[in-house]
Parts: sequence; C-alpha cells; structure tokens
Amino acid sequence: MGGFNMNNILLLHLPILNYIQKDFVNEESGYNPSLGILALGTYLELNGYEPIVIDMCYVKIKVMELVELITKLKPLFIGISVYTENFDQAVKLSRELKKGLGDIKIVFGGPHPTLQPLECIDKKEVDFVIMKEGEAIILELAEAVRTNEKSIKFSQINGLLYRQKETVVRNAPKKYITDLDLLPIIKRELADINKYGGYINISTSRGCPGRCIYCSATALSGATYRVRSESSIFLEMLLLKIIFKNKLLKIYIVDDTFTAIPERLSRFMDLIFKYKLKVKWQCESRVDSLNEELLAKMHEAGCIAIQYGIESGSQEVLDKLKKGIVLEKAKEIIECTFRNKIVICLSFMLGHYCDTKETMWETAYFIKELFEKYKPELAVSYNTPFPGTWQYAHRNELGMRMVSDSYNKFTLLNPIVETDNFTIEDQREIFFFCRPYIGFHERMERIMTGGNIGE
Repeated sequence: MGGFNMNNILLLHLPILNYIQKDFVNEESGYNPSLGILALGTYLELNGYEPIVIDMCYVKIKVMELVELITKLKPLFIGISVYTENFDQAVKLSRELKKGLGDIKIVFGGPHPTLQPLECIDKKEVDFVIMKEGEAIILELAEAVRTNEKSIKFSQINGLLYRQKETVVRNAPKKYITDLDLLPIIKRELADINKYGGYINISTSRGCPGRCIYCSATALSGATYRVRSESSIFLEMLLLKIIFKNKLLKIYIVDDTFTAIPERLSRFMDLIFKYKLKVKWQCESRVDSLNEELLAKMHEAGCIAIQYGIESGSQEVLDKLKKGIVLEKAKEIIECTFRNKIVICLSFMLGHYCDTKETMWETAYFIKELFEKYKPELAVSYNTPFPGTWQYAHRNELGMRMVSDSYNKFTLLNPIVETDNFTIEDQREIFFFCRPYIGFHERMERIMTGGNIGE
C-alpha cells in the first residue's frame, strides 16, 4: 500500500450473519452501533489517534470499495471485531484485504479471539490477536507499530498474540481494568450519529457473578463483577439525553445483570429522582436480584422493561445448569414485575445437555402459561455450546453431539446439538409449538447490532 498515516486506525465491525443477504437495521429502532468498537475508538482518540469506525452491520460496502477507501486512508492497521458466528467471514474478508493492500496489518479482537486465540493467529491473514479487554492493548499495539517497536516492543504487550517469523508468540494475559470509571464515556459521534435510532445501548459493568455452564461471560470478562459507579451511569444517560433530545426513546442497559448490586441500583435511581431526569430505560436482571420495593422504585425511575433469563421450565434442568434460580421464585418476581407495570421480557433455550423431550415440553408449556397470563416479550433460542463455555469444554462427557462444526451455524437460531434423549427434529417440533408466543423483535435487533448474545 505504501506509506501510512501514523494516526489513522481503521476499526471494522462485521455482522453476525451475511449482511449482503440480510437487512440488519430495524426500521423502527434504527441504527445502534457496536459498543465494543466504539469503546476502542474512544480510547484511541483520547490518546491522540484518529479512529475510523465502519460498522458493516449498517454500511453496505463491497470489498473492492473497502480496499479503495483503505488505500486513501492509509491506516496504521485494521482492527476487526470478531464473534464466533462471523469468524469465517472475518478471515475471508482479511484474505481479500491482504490481496488488495499487501502490507497492511490486520488485528483480530473481540469474543472469538479471546476464547480461541490460537485458532485466529493460525490464519496467515491475521497479524495480531488481542485477548480480552482491548482498550490498553490496542493503544500499546498502535504505539509499537507506529514507532517500529521503539516505544514498546510487541513482546512487552500483555494480552497480545503475534507471529514472529514462523513462531507464534503468546504474551502473558493482561490484567482486567479494575476501575471502569477511569475509562472515557463512549463517543457516539465516531459512528454516524444522524443514523442512530431511538434505542441507545449502554454498558455499565464487566464480568459476571453467575456461573451458568452455557455462558462464556466469565471467560470473556473475568469472574470478578466490576461495575461503573452510579454517577458515571447517570452522567452517560444525561449526555445521551442532551445529544439525542426528543429522538431518544429508550436506553437499553445491556449488562447481563444490571441489578446484581441492589444498593448501586437504588443509588442510581436516587440520582434520577434528585435531578429529575426523564429517560425511559430497560435492563436485564436475574429474578433473584429483585423484590417488590425495588421494582416499584424502578418503575417510578423510568424503567419500562426488564429481561429475565429463565432458560428452562424444568427445575431439574435449571439445577443441573447451575442457573441458581427457583421457578417458584421466578413466577413471584414475574408477577411482581407485571403488577408494577413494567414490560416483562423472558428468554428460554431448548436443547440443554440435561434436557429430554419431556423437559423441553415443560419449558414450552411454561412459556404458553406465561404468555397467556402476562403477554411478555418472549425469546426462545437453541442451546449453542460456544467456545469458552464450560459445556463446550465438556461436551463429550455431557453426551452432546454437535451436528455441525461450522461457526456460521452458531447463531442460536439453528439447533446444532443432539443427545441420546432428544434429536434435532424434537427441538424444532417444540420450537414450532412456541412460535406463536415468541417476539423476535428485541432479540434479533440485539444480535444484529452487536449486543450480548450469550457469549
């Protein structure tokens, strides 16, 4: 490519499914770019670089057009956010970019490179792999590339994998950021702010206090639950209100369990009351994190919807999954949420390793019961053993047979697991029974725009 702009860094976010075949922007909610890629861009800009963010969930750009654009921009390197589902597409795109650009450096980061780093660096199209939290790592990498390793050597960058001639070098892991308030609030203008819809995502924590065997949150973000302060969350909400004004319909807090620390939740709502911030918001919660008093306060503070991950209608299955919830308690909290006029959003999965056809029907009838009583937003997906989860590492001893090892099938929308107790067709049959009760809108919107998907 010849010569580089030492400040430009191109950050690409790829869709999970083939964006040529699918429309990834819901017309009602509009554009909602990846928080991860914006966080990296914000951090780089704060330290003097000029990030260029292209979210290919929205920007329909052909490979040759992208090559032409990169030729003009001459970035220091290209960073690509990679999920398990789009890993093959990311490798294919990297191959085409290398063909067209030659000496450009390509960096993989995100969930899949964190969970399967050696698989990523094994691809000759990939020069560097960033594991886990990327803000500090990508900045150090930029310094190393820009100064030709004079300011910092590749070998000194914890959390980085790279190839040194024919040898793969895996540096020591990077320690997690302990104080999330030290990170800058995401700069939304790095993406086309005029194309945002009315629903804006924010993230207020990292790590997960849960130990569910089907989730890789701990492998991705650590076992320690780290949170932003209530004042930091409030200030970001206030900023979004100022930026988007009346266009802002709802703020979606994408944390797996925003309510995990009730005292923090309560202090956050106290700020809303104190400063009379009028913002509608939605969050995710475990059913065992809430009670009547908190739910009443949440409604008063502008919370319009809560998503609970129930996952199964069988208590025996939940116990084996180490979900840590009791269905009777779940029913009580769902009822309480309904009484406080908060929209109920529930998620379930079919095809757990310990499921049988009978327990999946228990789940299906539970879904029907809840729908008829509360008319909740319901999302039903197929259990998918993502790399990094406990069930993926132990799939053979759990009796799980993967009918496909193609990553582009790891979408939660295709059954890819069967056991001696159920088949692929059993799952499809029960899913078909559930279809009249399922609201795909929220779930698909979050998947396609880069929100949490169970990884």
